[in-house]
Amino acid sequence: MRRRRRLNAICAIAAIAAVPAVAGCGSSSTGSPTSPSNLNAAPTPAGAGQQRFSAAGIALHFSYPSALRPTPLAPSRRVAGSTSNSTHAAVGVGPYDLLIVSHFPNLGISVTAANIARLAPGIDQIFSQVAGRAMRGTIGTVGGLPALSFPPFAVQGLPVAATARVTNVFTGRNEYELQCQSTPAHRAIIAQACAQMLATVSTTP
Repeated sequence: MRRRRRLNAICAIAAIAAVPAVAGCGSSSTGSPTSPSNLNAAPTPAGAGQQRFSAAGIALHFSYPSALRPTPLAPSRRVAGSTSNSTHAAVGVGPYDLLIVSHFPNLGISVTAANIARLAPGIDQIFSQVAGRAMRGTIGTVGGLPALSFPPFAVQGLPVAATARVTNVFTGRNEYELQCQSTPAHRAIIAQACAQMLATVSTTP
């Protein structure tokens, strides 16, 4: 997996929504910023106060509480590097309290249960640079797909205190980064929604 593609993927996750971005993340040779493509989530009612997440071009679906609404993401002004093929969609209860799904297609290698352990140390190293501290992902599965889950970390550059938890889920050469970001005021509802998202992820709408 090419380091620049992985760095761009992780940095874009930390840099969208209301997040101004992690300084220096994913810098290209020119250093010129680009804006990640923003998708509109198109949920469907799932009964019992639940919604089912869907967005164009995103193969993952999951259930979440209907208190969360589709939330437009403000494109980052400081994401640099090649993010032209990535797409992002979110649901939340405010600009900083969100479940964010990002899709990074056409990875340099197909990530499987057989090779994710070999790739994980490199991903850990890059993620540590983004988080600003040593981070080590836990290898597992989400919805039967190979996944790498990271512990929560403080999001830098926001006007409010916020914490994020990121799980990378792979479908062949596609990477989906699932981010649960919350402020103290809404931490409980986002934590509940995050747990539900990870427990119900599927490639079936």
